[in-house]
Amino acid sequence: NCILKVTKYMEEGIKIRVGFCGYRDHCDGDDRLHIFPFTNSYEDFESDLSSISAMGGGDIPEDVLGGLDAAVNQMTWRNKIRVIFHVGDAPPHGRRFTSISDDYPEGDPKNLTAEDVLGRMKSANIFYFFGKVNKLTKNMVNIFHSIIGDFSEFDLENVEGNPEALVSKFFEATCSAINTAVSLNE
Repeated sequence: NCILKVTKYMEEGIKIRVGFCGYRDHCDGDDRLHIFPFTNSYEDFESDLSSISAMGGGDIPEDVLGGLDAAVNQMTWRNKIRVIFHVGDAPPHGRRFTSISDDYPEGDPKNLTAEDVLGRMKSANIFYFFGKVNKLTKNMVNIFHSIIGDFSEFDLENVEGNPEALVSKFFEATCSAINTAVSLNE
């Protein structure tokens, strides 16, 4: 519902293709990734999103690098302005990113590295924006900044149970991400 509300605020004539690449954790097997290809149909997009439930995961860290890698490599990026708006509540695996309990303290079990994944993202001219749900992602964000430089972060904390606040923050973040990407691309 949030996406449809955001699109209602957009100016007539602005067409944004939306897609989704959701990730869970390695222990979730076939349910680890959920990819909805880019579309102009916000209704189809929302319908797909409404079918997804947050579940699974053994430890707190998630397959963040696998999710970002899939977003970069498995989605069809054909437009000139490309934006990943990543909303996250957990860091990737590895002591580098977190000191909390981690089933893969040595890092990603598929040997993905932040440098490789973010490097491919940058090479594909994809702008990265991060929506912080809590403080568990602080180290990840700092490491990502050290790899790809500056990117915008949006605080999505304290909106749980308040749909109006979530829509407002998401709309603000989406507009900012689009404006930044357009400005940097000119």
